[in-house]
Amino acid sequence: MLGPYGTPGLCGVYALVGLVFGLLCAVVFRSRKKNEPRGVRRALALAAACVVPALAASVVFSGSVRIGPFDSVLTSAELGSPVAQAVCDVVLMVGTTLAFDAIVQHWYERRPYMSVRTIVRSQMLGVLTVVFVAAFAACFVAITRADRNDAWRAMRSILTYVSDQDAKHDIVENYLQGQCTLMVIEDGVVTCSNNPSYREGEALQTVLGEEGASFVASLAQSGSMAQTLQVGTSGLTEIAYACAQTMDDGRQVIVQMPFSTVFDQRRETMAGASLVALAMLAVTYALGSLLLRKVMIGPINRVNASLGCIVNGDLDELVTETESVEFASLSAQINETVDALKRWIGEAEQRMERELVAARAIQQSALPKEVPNHGVLDLYASMVLAREVGGDFYDYFWVDDHTLGFCMAYVSGKGIPAALYMMRAKNELSSCMQAGLPLASAISLANTHLSEGNDALTFVTVWAGILDLHTGTLTYVNAGHNEPLLLREGRWEWLRESDGPLMGFSELATYQSRTLVLGPGDASLLYTDGVTEAMNTQHKLYGEERLKTLVDACVDLTPCELDEAIREDLSVWTAGAEQSDDITMPTICLRSRGQRGPATRHGDLW
Repeated sequence: MLGPYGTPGLCGVYALVGLVFGLLCAVVFRSRKKNEPRGVRRALALAAACVVPALAASVVFSGSVRIGPFDSVLTSAELGSPVAQAVCDVVLMVGTTLAFDAIVQHWYERRPYMSVRTIVRSQMLGVLTVVFVAAFAACFVAITRADRNDAWRAMRSILTYVSDQDAKHDIVENYLQGQCTLMVIEDGVVTCSNNPSYREGEALQTVLGEEGASFVASLAQSGSMAQTLQVGTSGLTEIAYACAQTMDDGRQVIVQMPFSTVFDQRRETMAGASLVALAMLAVTYALGSLLLRKVMIGPINRVNASLGCIVNGDLDELVTETESVEFASLSAQINETVDALKRWIGEAEQRMERELVAARAIQQSALPKEVPNHGVLDLYASMVLAREVGGDFYDYFWVDDHTLGFCMAYVSGKGIPAALYMMRAKNELSSCMQAGLPLASAISLANTHLSEGNDALTFVTVWAGILDLHTGTLTYVNAGHNEPLLLREGRWEWLRESDGPLMGFSELATYQSRTLVLGPGDASLLYTDGVTEAMNTQHKLYGEERLKTLVDACVDLTPCELDEAIREDLSVWTAGAEQSDDITMPTICLRSRGQRGPATRHGDLW
């Protein structure tokens, strides 16, 4: 209680009440969810809820002061007025309530971003705070009642002693001077007092007010204790407790004990009790935190660690938390879910494997089966896929009875998307090259068709050629593909010209063709980047230099033998490493006229 009828030591009562009230209001408002008041509405609602109990407490306390020199007291500078008392009470309680409501609001807003440990610790701290407030209030009430009872017994003893001494003048003046106020009243006049503020000969009405005499009589008759106002020895007005007794000769003895004397030990007692309570609550909080960590946080962290392993692909990880029924049930459900997921993945992989086998068979069927049967031509081709299906392809076909068209292509990407685009590119290239158009125009037309609707921006690198077997004239276009190797006059050399951009990006791209003449024994080796970019276990590339060195040593080999030699060297280079790309190599060699032999069938697809 703060103001004219209280002491600063009681300010904490309203602060603690405001704390509890703020917490309760925040929880109640939160439970309303959609209709939860916000902003000014919330502040006004809290203030209205605080005004009634604060004013009621002020009125009750003010009304308990029964007698005193009211005319001077209520206007004194030391104490103010009852209105100021009520305003102070209301402001203190409203302010504390709003503050703690804001704290709870902030906690609720941050709750979705808090860990379980933080949430539980916060709630535990809130519960302990409420427990401390309740214990503090109960202790305060108990100590206050005990001090009041002790004061009543002490004042009754004083009255008994003074009465037994017949209220002699010298005893009254010197007994407990400065600690209690003793007055002897006879016929409504103060006859003796140990407080100089109450002079002998003054009328009781002057000292205690108009109702003082009747109040003293009723107090003496009841033997109880009541609150009054007194003027202390220093001249300041203060709250006091009073008891009265009527002697056998009709005189009345009244004793007033100041508020500060009655409760002189309460502050120290409350401070000691509060420290003990805080220490016990701190120990409780620490033990609760340790128990929380052992019983809940630890198992949760271990379950999360196992889930992290499962999410990262380790489906053999088991959750083995069985310290409680709840965690044992959770662990069992997680393990059952993972087992079901493993079965589903296994079944899905089997279905995918069957579908990929079918797709691989379809892709194999799209490649040419037989080598063109011509006496001056040796042709061999092979393709080793990095996956079940891929994007590399080769093709050869007769344009007329003496002209062979062929191409080597690489489609970006891997797997089924690349294989689907590969089928489209193969059909477009073969159709356009067999349409009788010049090679450059045929490639440009195929690029226009491939660029249409290519939202995925898949591209194709192509090396395409048309070989006239009567003259040995080779017309070719390189659309961003790897440079082939050309065997002429017993030496392998790079055919470095590039005549156009990648196919599939732009419908406006144009291409140019080049021409050279092959003689008997000349050959061309086409390949995709799966050859030169094959990596070993040290992540080093096979490279063009190693390929050139190898073919230089294989000048006299047939196309089939050259293909086998390159694949063997690639196997040695990549031993222990996973194949990262498709490996495709068609080889064409011209033989001398008159040299006849069976047509060579291309190698098996891998």
